[in-house]
Amino acid sequence: MQLACPKLTIRCLLYCFGLFTAFSAWSQSIPLALSGTNQAGDKLSLVLERDQLEQLPQSSFSTHLPWLEQSATFEGVRLLTLLEHFKLSASKLKLLALNDYSVEISHDYIKQYNPLVAIKQDGQYLKVRDYGPYWVIISLNEHPEAAKTKHLANMVWQLTVIEVQ
Repeated sequence: MQLACPKLTIRCLLYCFGLFTAFSAWSQSIPLALSGTNQAGDKLSLVLERDQLEQLPQSSFSTHLPWLEQSATFEGVRLLTLLEHFKLSASKLKLLALNDYSVEISHDYIKQYNPLVAIKQDGQYLKVRDYGPYWVIISLNEHPEAAKTKHLANMVWQLTVIEVQ
């Protein structure tokens, strides 16, 4: 069998290979950037890979969320644990997502609701298409009052940057 247009076929193959390469890059772990000032007054700027976050003390809980059809179990590191581990002083945090969505939450809010930076949902790593790579979650089972819109807006998915202010 002879191809009618071999140049076109080669271009199609190269294009498909390029798409495959681009999408496979998204399957790699996306780092979490963390910046702020530590308790000694030194500026800190870190890029944490997923495996580095997994080395920190982990927590998990099951909760229902309005974006999911059923309750799920989330695993990851608590925001308070992250701040304490790196000795970061915070009056508030700015959380930024892949799509440039951002919110600011106070340290008091973090102490009250103890949000989790989720890495896994039901034992599977979060993917970008499934609210990952990291998702800030408050347990609605533990804090039913957090089901209000003002609290739901603080549950940043596709989290990539935490700026401690």
